[in-house]
Amino acid sequence: MSALKAFLKEGFNVAAIMGLGDTVAQLFIEKKSLDDWDAGRTLRFSALGLVFVGPVLRRWYHFLESRVPKNQTPMRRGLTKMLVDQLLFSPPFTLTMSFLVPMVNGEHIDRIRKRIFDSYPTIMARNYMLWPAAQVINFTFVPLRYQVVYAQCIALIWNCYLSLVLNG
Repeated sequence: MSALKAFLKEGFNVAAIMGLGDTVAQLFIEKKSLDDWDAGRTLRFSALGLVFVGPVLRRWYHFLESRVPKNQTPMRRGLTKMLVDQLLFSPPFTLTMSFLVPMVNGEHIDRIRKRIFDSYPTIMARNYMLWPAAQVINFTFVPLRYQVVYAQCIALIWNCYLSLVLNG
């Protein structure tokens, strides 16, 4: 598969899952009626998946695959990748998303900064309740070509939460 085709496939998969997460958040968690559903917000959240989340995760997972020694047992490799992912990647990635989501929704920079200051520690604490276990499974048992899709299926739940916090 060509690099461009893989890039687009990954981006569209992530965009669809992120859009579904925002839709679920609006309709079932925020309890908006279908008439009040903000399709523009969902499209913007999906667009972030297409142009940012999908491509970044794909590159990151390939980077991890190339850097973590293959002579380790699968479980040890999975744990090593998870630790590197959660300690080095997750904090700046989550911070970036905490900025990008409200920004694409037209929120003023000062309000975004305040929201990040107020919510980022809680978002990261919740991140560490979900993602370490999910990523051990991902990095240990899921083939590399399916890791972004697996992570985005788990992220369906996470994106509902993020959408609520970052769009609230």
